Amino acid sequence: MIKRKKILTVIKAVILWALSILIFVPIIIVVLNSFKTQGEAVSMRFTLPTEWVFSNYTHVMDQVDVLGAFKNSAIIAVSTVIIATVGGSLCSFVLSRRRSKLHKFMYIFFLVGLVAPLNMVPAVLVLQKLGMMDQLIGLILLYSALVTPLTIFLYYGFIGTVPKEIDEAAIIDGCGCMTLFWKVVFPLLKPVTVTVAILNFMNAWNDFITPFYVMNTSSKMPMTTMVYSFFGQYQRSWNYVCVIMVMIIVPIAVVYAFGQKYIIAGMTAGAVKG
Repeated sequence: MIKRKKILTVIKAVILWALSILIFVPIIIVVLNSFKTQGEAVSMRFTLPTEWVFSNYTHVMDQVDVLGAFKNSAIIAVSTVIIATVGGSLCSFVLSRRRSKLHKFMYIFFLVGLVAPLNMVPAVLVLQKLGMMDQLIGLILLYSALVTPLTIFLYYGFIGTVPKEIDEAAIIDGCGCMTLFWKVVFPLLKPVTVTVAILNFMNAWNDFITPFYVMNTSSKMPMTTMVYSFFGQYQRSWNYVCVIMVMIIVPIAVVYAFGQKYIIAGMTAGAVKG
């Protein structure tokens, strides 16, 4: 019986490794193509470069303002994470601790945002009225609004696992509302906070449609829209296109690598509680 369980475990591990390889193969092909010549990169084969062309990266950085687009994407993604995390966690704490009809209605109202699609026409009109069209602050606020429903959903479930007795003990010791949350409750929310930060960062970093409609000035465009314009000029130079794709993938891979152990715990708690 024990031997059979070990065999099943090995089979499952092999299957999971095979599926992982299938996922990583396209990424590896992109990375390898970024070091190939133009003619060799066109075939998009899973082979090592016959000649490692490291100058592809310097050529791309000379042709387009990669650092400027990278900075814009970083500002947008990090600001979105901060606004959504602070606002979503505070809102979820109130909604989770006060289970009145009004608060339940507000929670359901936010959950509608998980399934309701974004209508770009009214979003653009609102940004125009507020004078935030073609501005980083406008895109940041728009992203913050888009990721807030998921943020509240995950925080709400996780905060429900924190005993209310902790709140009562902190209040007896003289903690105010903000002190109670930031110094007592929030440190306990580390797994879901990391999960929320990673998901919101990826949503803001990878999105193409929203900045395509909202941003018009090339110097203010993030990485995704810059790739689109770059591909229009170099659609036959896949080695250069792959360089840009690698630059977009690396930050996401780094962020995910540092926070992956918290993601499952955060997603599971947010999905089953509340």
